[in-house]
Amino acid sequence: MFFYAEFLLLFFSLTSVGAYFMLKYKANRLVLWASVLMMCGGLVGLQVVLEKGWLPYVVEQQMSSIIIIPSLLLTSLLNLAVNTIPYYVIAVFYFLYNGVVQQQRWLFLSLSLPIWVTLIFQTDLLENRVNTGFVALWGLVYLVVTVYLAVRFIVREQDDKQRLIHTSIALIFLIPVAILNMYHFSVAPFSDQLLSMIPYVSIAGLLAVAFLYFRDAFLGVTRKSMHTVHVGTGLIHHSLKNAIGKIKLNALNIRKNVQNGDYAQIDTHVDNLLKTHEAMIATMSTISHVVSSKIEPRKEYANLADILDEVLEPLGAYQDIQVVKHYAPITLFIDRMLVMECLQNICNNAVEAMKERGTLQVGLEVGRNKAKVIIRDTGQGMNSLQLQNIFEPFYSTKHRSGKHFGLGMYQVKKVMGAHRGKAEVKSAPNAGTTVMLTFQYKKGSENNE
Repeated sequence: MFFYAEFLLLFFSLTSVGAYFMLKYKANRLVLWASVLMMCGGLVGLQVVLEKGWLPYVVEQQMSSIIIIPSLLLTSLLNLAVNTIPYYVIAVFYFLYNGVVQQQRWLFLSLSLPIWVTLIFQTDLLENRVNTGFVALWGLVYLVVTVYLAVRFIVREQDDKQRLIHTSIALIFLIPVAILNMYHFSVAPFSDQLLSMIPYVSIAGLLAVAFLYFRDAFLGVTRKSMHTVHVGTGLIHHSLKNAIGKIKLNALNIRKNVQNGDYAQIDTHVDNLLKTHEAMIATMSTISHVVSSKIEPRKEYANLADILDEVLEPLGAYQDIQVVKHYAPITLFIDRMLVMECLQNICNNAVEAMKERGTLQVGLEVGRNKAKVIIRDTGQGMNSLQLQNIFEPFYSTKHRSGKHFGLGMYQVKKVMGAHRGKAEVKSAPNAGTTVMLTFQYKKGSENNE
C-alpha cells in the first residue's frame, strides 16, 4: 500500500503544482513547458497506480468490459505519454531557455515526430505495450542535445548567482528525464529500483522549484500578488524621495537667499520648485494611467504611416542611428494617441538598447485581415528570461532610475489588447530585438472596426 501511496502523492502534488503555474503564468512560455513537464511527472504516478494496481485488480475480479476496456486504454495512453512526451518537452524547454530559437512551429512539430512514429508503429494500445527500446534510443539523442544546451547556457553566464540558478534548473528537470532514459535501457530488477526512485527524485525537485519560486528565482517569474506591489511602491518611493529632496534643497536655498538679502536668485529656486512639482504630478499620472485596470480606446480612422513618420522624425537628432523605413500608407480604425505612445515606447527602448548607435528598421506587412508593424533594432538584445517577462508591470531591463518604471511594454500589451490586436517580441543576446504589433485590418475597406 505504501508503494501506491507514494505514486498517488506524486500524481496529486506534481499535477496540481504544474496546473497552478500553467494557469498563473500562462503568458510565460518557459513556465508553460516546465509546467507540462511537471504534470508529466505527476501522470507517471497515476500510470503506475493504474498499471500495477487497478488494472490487475479489475481483470482478476472479472469485472465488466465496460470497466476493463476503458481502464486498459487509459493506462495504455498514459504509458505512451509518460514514456515519450518528457523527452520532447525538455528539448523544447531548453531550446527556448537557451534562446536558440523563438516560438517556431516547424521546430516543435519536427521534435514531435518520434512520438507519432512511436504511437503508430511501436505501440499496441490494446496490449498496453510500448517499444521502450525504440523510445530509449531517440530519447537518448534528445537528452544529449538538451544536456548540451543546458551546459552551454550555464557556461556562458557571467554572473555567479545566475549561473547557480541555471544549474539548479538543469538539475531539477534533467535528472528525472535522465532516470527515465536509464529506466528504458534497463531490465529487472534494476528497472524496478529506478521506478521506486522516481517519487523521491520528483518530490525533491518539486521542493527545489518551491524554494526558487519563493526566492523569485524560478524562470524569471515573481509572485505577482506581493512582489509587484513591493517593486511598484519601491519605484514610486524612489522617485518621490528624489523629488522631495529637490524641494527641500530649493527651500533651503530660498531661506539662505532671504537671510542674505540675495533676492535675485529666489526666482530660479522657485522655478525649480515648480518644475519638480510638475515632474511629480507627471510621474503619478503616468503610473495611474498605465496600471489602471482597463483601457478604453477612442478609435478614429488614422493613417498608420503618418503616425510612424511622426514617431520616427525626432530620431533624426541621433547622428549615429540609421532609420530604415519599409511601409506605405494604410488606414486603420485605432486610438491614434495610444498607438503613438506604444510606438514611442518601443522606439525609445530601441535607441537605449543600441546606445544611440545602430540601425532601426521599421516595416509594415499587410495581409488579408491583419496589418503587422515590425520594428527591429541592432541593440544588445535580451536573454530568454528577460524576454519571457518583458510584458510584466514594473519589469525593466534598464538601470533603475526615476525615469524607468518598467511600464512601457506593459502599456504596449494593454493597448494592443484593447485594440483586439497582439504584441510580440523576439530577441537574443547581442542579436537585437524585434517587436511586432498586429492590428485587425480588412483589406480594401475603410471599415476596420
